[in-house]
Amino acid sequence: MTKISRVVGFLAISGLLNNACSSSGPSTTGSGGATGTGGAAGRGGTTGTGSGGATGSGGTGTGGTTGSGGAAGGSGAAGAGGVAGAGSGGTTNCSAGGLSGGAGMSGAAGMSGAAGMSAAGGSAGGRGGEGGRGALGGRNGGAGRSGAAGTAGAAGAGGTTGAAGAGGAAGAGGAPPACQEFPSLATGGTSFSASSPEYASCTPIPAGRTCDQKPFPMGTSPALAWTAGPTGTLSYAVVFKDLSVIARYAPTDPNYNKGFHYVMWDIPADKLGLPANMMNGHVSRDVPGARQWSNFNDYGFFGPCPNFDPTMPTTYNDSYAFVVYALPAAKTVIPAPQMGISTVRLLDGIFQAKALATAEYRGTSMAASSGIPDGVLPPKAQPPCATDGSPMICGCVSGP
Repeated sequence: MTKISRVVGFLAISGLLNNACSSSGPSTTGSGGATGTGGAAGRGGTTGTGSGGATGSGGTGTGGTTGSGGAAGGSGAAGAGGVAGAGSGGTTNCSAGGLSGGAGMSGAAGMSGAAGMSAAGGSAGGRGGEGGRGALGGRNGGAGRSGAAGTAGAAGAGGTTGAAGAGGAAGAGGAPPACQEFPSLATGGTSFSASSPEYASCTPIPAGRTCDQKPFPMGTSPALAWTAGPTGTLSYAVVFKDLSVIARYAPTDPNYNKGFHYVMWDIPADKLGLPANMMNGHVSRDVPGARQWSNFNDYGFFGPCPNFDPTMPTTYNDSYAFVVYALPAAKTVIPAPQMGISTVRLLDGIFQAKALATAEYRGTSMAASSGIPDGVLPPKAQPPCATDGSPMICGCVSGP
């Protein structure tokens, strides 16, 4: 498998939750637009009719009249446009959601058939017979010859086949703001704040905490501290986000999920920080009672790595934030996974809706990994088991 195909897998898995217990077939692709019908043939010109010469009366007979021209052939009818293909949506299977079939492309209208050519006019009638001589009386003039038939109009050319409609171009994402320019994520007053002793706000996160010059997705967690939450705080949650990725992509783009790196929740209310170099595992061994989740590192911390694949070089300098939520419940109720929304993103939305207060601490990184080891992509992490009464998902991970 090439590095490019593994990156594609990463984008698909990070955007689609992979866990319905019953499997189904892969998605089908959209059918192409039908061929436009040809234009109808032009009608031929009608036959020219020449009238006969009149009878001579002593003198010279009058000539036959000229045959009338054939009528012009009618224009070919326009070819009908191709019918748009209908893409059928993909279905979810146990390991990865099916991708939606793309819509078929519409055929353009066929070209009009060319008009038939005009028929040529009939030839003139013959000369009348000569007048008689003397007392014998003039002989009747011979009848003029009939005009020749007009030639038929040429058939109109058929309409050409409708061409396939071109797909719409992808919209280009704008450049993300600088670290200080992102809107504040803090809520609930300035008394609730977060900090780190390892770097100043909106300055580079130490390279040792990132994937820089290390195999993707290596990196270790920095120390983090926060002040006590408001009255009623019973637990904390921490989410590590790539603000630049979230600004770079639309929420409907699977790449948007890449902006949500890591989450720890059910942190006891008397805990006012996280230690450096936390260990991996879904159930935290550094913070008793807490749970953590990321796509990599056995559910442990997944740090900055904006330039993760040296086979597709990029030069991103992304802005990151540790977001701390003060929550009114000691345990967070976990919903069932949602198609197209990653676990960290799903939980972040719950924390935003329920938080009594929110604090954040930002940093930047241009980290570039040394490469992606085999087996890292696509990620294999399973979502946490639902605790809201939803059916269990096969392979989900449970808390303490």
